[in-house]
Order: sequence, then structure tokens, then C-alpha cells
Amino acid sequence: MRINSKIIYITFIIVILLLVTNNTSYYWYTKSLLTHDLSERMESTANQIRTSIEQSEEGSFYVEDLIGENLRSVALFAKGQLDPDINKVTNEQLVHLAQQYGIDGISLMQRVGDDILMLRSSEPKELKIASTKAFGYWFTAFSQLLDDHQVTIPEGQKLTNFWSGIYEVPASGSSDVSKFGYYNDGTRDYLICVFVNADKIQRFKQIVGADTIAKKTLASNPDIMEISGLNGVTFGTNPIEYKDSNGLAYISVYDRPVLFGTYQIANVKDIDYVTQAMNSKEPVSVVEKWEGKSILKTFMYVPVKAQLSKVQREVPYVITIVSNYENIQQTLNKQLIQLLLIIILFTLFSCLFMYLVFRYVSRSRETAVQSTQEMYIQNVDLMFATIRSQRHDFLNHVQTMYALLSKGKKEDQMRYMKELIEEINEVNDIIRIGHPAIAALIQAKIALAMRTKISFHYHFTGLDSLSLGVKSVDIVKIIGNLIDNAFDEVNKFPLPEREVTVEGWSDSKFFFISVMNPVQEDFSQNYEMMFNIGYSTKTDGEHQGLGLSVVKERIEHYKGTIEVFSEDGCIRFQLSIPMQ
Repeated sequence: MRINSKIIYITFIIVILLLVTNNTSYYWYTKSLLTHDLSERMESTANQIRTSIEQSEEGSFYVEDLIGENLRSVALFAKGQLDPDINKVTNEQLVHLAQQYGIDGISLMQRVGDDILMLRSSEPKELKIASTKAFGYWFTAFSQLLDDHQVTIPEGQKLTNFWSGIYEVPASGSSDVSKFGYYNDGTRDYLICVFVNADKIQRFKQIVGADTIAKKTLASNPDIMEISGLNGVTFGTNPIEYKDSNGLAYISVYDRPVLFGTYQIANVKDIDYVTQAMNSKEPVSVVEKWEGKSILKTFMYVPVKAQLSKVQREVPYVITIVSNYENIQQTLNKQLIQLLLIIILFTLFSCLFMYLVFRYVSRSRETAVQSTQEMYIQNVDLMFATIRSQRHDFLNHVQTMYALLSKGKKEDQMRYMKELIEEINEVNDIIRIGHPAIAALIQAKIALAMRTKISFHYHFTGLDSLSLGVKSVDIVKIIGNLIDNAFDEVNKFPLPEREVTVEGWSDSKFFFISVMNPVQEDFSQNYEMMFNIGYSTKTDGEHQGLGLSVVKERIEHYKGTIEVFSEDGCIRFQLSIPMQ
């Protein structure tokens, strides 16, 4: 059998196109994967920043609470020095006490109507505060201290008869940021307010705070251009502005849109990305252009551990990391070029391998076809030689029988005639098969069976003058390979068990062939594998495992079917081929 060269070329082109398509897809997939890997590295950096900031904030909160405890101790000392009647306390006295205790100021607050006012203070700007009713939860804490001498709201630091709010911009404008503490144990009708500038807290934050962490991260990562901590509550909105006693507007420390770092590389879409990161609680990475450069922005949402109220010292924020995508893109392109070279080499190797496989399969099939054709010609020659031999020896047989009859050896004559008739019937049985190619093949297999001591049975009916629509060469391929496989298998058995049966018959639509022989192995799970090229149970190394694959290929070529049955230690192949 010869494989059409056009089919080979078409198959080869299809394989090449599939390889190119696959490798191109893999190229872009790898590029996407490497870009994703970059985003993950930025996310990892953001996580490291987050962890460092959380540890820093824990320390900052601890320092702030220690200051609060110290403020309570100062308030207790001040209580012992102050008259219970606020009217007998002077501002000068408070100035002296503040200097004595090493704090920045002491104020006394008393309820006036439905408000709580600053009536005495060592800081003149504090006395300019006209009302505290607008102070929100601070005013609630003041009221609870005056009424119940204990604060129960969730915000702030609560100690016995004492409450301290978060460090904050003072409403009086007396400093940038201050820490206030308030005391009342019921022995006074006023609150003792002690406060210090929060320079120690700010100094602590300067040493280990978020801004310092951001700067160190920038210094150790040259590809990172900017780090920002965007307020999860106020970023993209107009934060609430307060006015101090001088009428100047200020924003709470915890309402600032940028909590730490810098925010110079801005984009109007950043609000959407921040919102997306907060809603999905997953990092968001985008590639943008900034001043003609490609940059990668990564947004990571950091929620609060426990949201107690709308106003507290811990607020949600989004870490934003801007990295130089162009430097990374150059590295990425270099990696992709290396990958492309590998893909090209692999493609060339694959093409060469496919070509060699095609050549091997083609030659193997051509060898099998050539062998079958040669066998077909030999079988036909053998059958005609047998017939010619019988005709050539006919006179000798007649003379022999005459001589035996004339000598009166009737028993010898009968025995000789019986042997002659068996030989003639055997040839006639083969001829009566009705299909010359099959008859010649059976004649050859009978001779082979006799040499190998195999009990070979055959039976063919309904093939006389029948147009099968199958080439004689293909018939020989199909039946010959099945009989050869059967002979190879039964040769493994003892002599009494070597038996092969071949049957052929037809109906109005199909031509059927059945070959059955005993087997030593259970092939029930390997029916499909038996027809693969190269499959063989022989271990002598002389078989190429092409027999059954050729049978299946020819059966499918004629749109026939092949079935395999395993019964009583025997295997049976049954074929059906549509007739013309």
C-alpha cells in the first residue's frame, strides 16, 4: 500500500499550522503570565508594607496610650492643687501647674446651660473656643464624665474617671497636633483637661512610621516610583473641614485623603481603582501612561481589624504602589525573545520528528503491502502448480491402478484410490471456495499448517460468482494477516491444542469473515490497543506489529466493521464488509 503524497503534504502543513498557532498562543500566554508575576511581586511588596505599618501602628498606639496614662496621673496631681470652686482658680495658677508638671497646658471645663465651655486655661487660645457641642463623640465623653464620672462610648482611651481622645489637631489652633486627657471623679463640678503636644508620637512615627517604611521601600526597590496610603473613607471626596478659634480651617488627622507617602502620580481613574479594590477585597493592577512612560499601578485594600465606630484612630486605607513598567518590559522582552528561540527550535525539532514518523509509517506500510502482494502471487502459483501436478500425474495414477487390478490386488487398489480421491477432493474443496484469491491463500495456509502441525479448519459458502467490491489483494491482506496472527498464537500451545478455524459467508448486503483460535492471555481489556501500529505479543523481535493495524485500515477503507469476541479461552475476530 502506498500513502498518497498529497495527503502527507496536507497533513504536514496542518501540523505545522497547529504548531505555529499553539506556540504563538503560548508566547502571548507566557507574556501575560510574566506580567501577572510582576503584579504579584508588587502585591507582595504591598503586603510587606502593610505588615510593617500594622506593627508600627501597634507601637504608636501603645505610646499614645502610655501618654494617656501619664496625663491621668498629671490630672490627679492637679486635682490636689486646685480648689473645688472653679471661681477660685486663676489662669496664672494653671500656667504655673503646667510648667511644674512638664505639660503644655491645663484647662478647666464646666457645663453652662446645654454646652460645656472652657472657663479657665493656661493656653489663651483655648479660652477662645466658643462651644464644644460640635465636637461630636468628644462632647458625649465630656457629658458622661461630668454626669457619671465614667465614659462608656467605644471611642478613645477609657480609664477610671478618665478619658483621652485620639491625638488630633486642636480646635484652638494652639499646635499642629496635641493629645488631650480629661478627668472628673465627682469631687469637682468641672473637668480637668490636661494636654501635651503630640511631638513624641509624631517623632515615633518619623522613626518607624508608615512614611519611613514607604521611604525605605522606595530606596531598596529602584523600579518602584511612588508609594501612597490612600484613605479608604475620604479619598476622592471632600473631607470635613473644621475651624479653629482663629477661624482657620483644618482637617482631622484621620480624614486626610493621603495618610502616608506621596501622591504625585495621580490619575482621575484612581478613585475607581480604589473603589474596586475595596469592594472586591482583592488587589487591582493596571498599566497606564504617565509623562510618556509606561507604569504599573497596584492597589491593595487594608481594612481595619475591628471597626468600632465611624471615627477611631484606625481607619481603612489602600496601599498604592507605582512601578516603572518600562524597565520591567525590557526584561520581559528579553525573556520572551529567549522563549521564542526555544519555541522555534522545538518547532523545527517537532517538524523533523513528524517527517521521520511519516517516513517510517509509509515504509512500514509499503513493506507490509509488498509482502502481502508477494504472498498472494505465491499462493496463486502454488494452487495452479498443485492443479497442474494432478493433471501431470493423472496417467501415472491410471497405470498404477491398472497394474494393481491386473495382479488381483484389490485391497491395495482400493487404498490407493482412496488416497487419490482425498487429494483430489482437497483441491476441489479449495477450488469450490469460489474466489480464486481466497482459494490460493487457503491452499498456502494448509501447507503451512501441515508443517507446523496445526489443525486448520476452513469453511466458505456463498462466494460463487459473487462481486464483493473488494480488491483481491486486500482480501488476501485481511484474511492472511488474521490467519498468520492465529497461527503465531496457537504455536505457543501443545500440539493437541493447536487449532484454527476460518469461516466465510455472505448475505444480500455483506461479506463476513470469522477467524477463531485459542489464546493464553485475556485480551478483553486490550481490544482497541490490538489494532495500534506496533502492538504485538510476540517477543522474537521479528514482528513489527503491523498485521492487525493493516486489517483495520483496510476494513475501514471499505466501510466495514471488525468485532472481537472472547469466549471459552478462545478469541474470535469477525469482519463484515459491504458488497457492491
